[in-house]
Amino acid sequence: MIVQALLIALAVWLIVGLEAWLAYPMINAPIVLCPIVGLIMGDVHTGIVAGATLQLIFLGVMQIGGTLPADATLGSVFGTAMAIAMGQSVEVAMSLAIPVAMVGSMFTFLGYVVRGLFNPWVSKYCEEGNMKGLERLQLGLAFLPELPKCIVLFVALAFGSGLAESIVSMIPEVVTSGLDYATGLMPAVGIALLLKMMWSNKMAVYFFLGAALVTFLNVPMIGIAILGVILAVIMIMEERGIQAKAPAAVVSAEEEDLFND
Repeated sequence: MIVQALLIALAVWLIVGLEAWLAYPMINAPIVLCPIVGLIMGDVHTGIVAGATLQLIFLGVMQIGGTLPADATLGSVFGTAMAIAMGQSVEVAMSLAIPVAMVGSMFTFLGYVVRGLFNPWVSKYCEEGNMKGLERLQLGLAFLPELPKCIVLFVALAFGSGLAESIVSMIPEVVTSGLDYATGLMPAVGIALLLKMMWSNKMAVYFFLGAALVTFLNVPMIGIAILGVILAVIMIMEERGIQAKAPAAVVSAEEEDLFND
């Protein structure tokens, strides 16, 4: 199990680092990582089923504004590996993945802290115009902040599920209850932070339109998204039509001034 744990940790470290290096192509999703875990542990079928199931569970988990979402990568990999190692079902993978993903959100914050420590070097290289230094720094910061998470993942996999369960059980109930309430509030806080940056009186009417459709007409989110795309296309077409008419209007005005002279 130690060799398998090492291979899984290295695979996760490489893929998560490439996720940042390749401009976030979503290769660190459970549907990609869990089959790799199954391949390493000799049970690809369970890895595929667990990856698809956990992908649905964590599908709505995203970082909005200043929120720290659950670490779907860490939780999915750990849950799948433990379920395969113990010969259990995908339901066991789910029960292990969710609490570990919640605890793993602290590594997201740790990654931000590590990256923030290198801001003076970024400013220095920008002032010097040192592109090679910036490239090396970007490559290092894609992989370095994820190293602590992968080390913890290796230790947890190598020593079994008891270690992770004991860590979770050590968290006081008052903290877990607070986290439950905070988890419910964070999406609203994240949306509020985004609206604070994006808000304009011109676009406010569309926000209230979407809120009214969801609240009073129970329109699903996919319906709101489709309506938003349609409205965006209409606005773009109208803007292009106005721009196409603008040169003709300018020419007519110039000709009128010429004849008036």
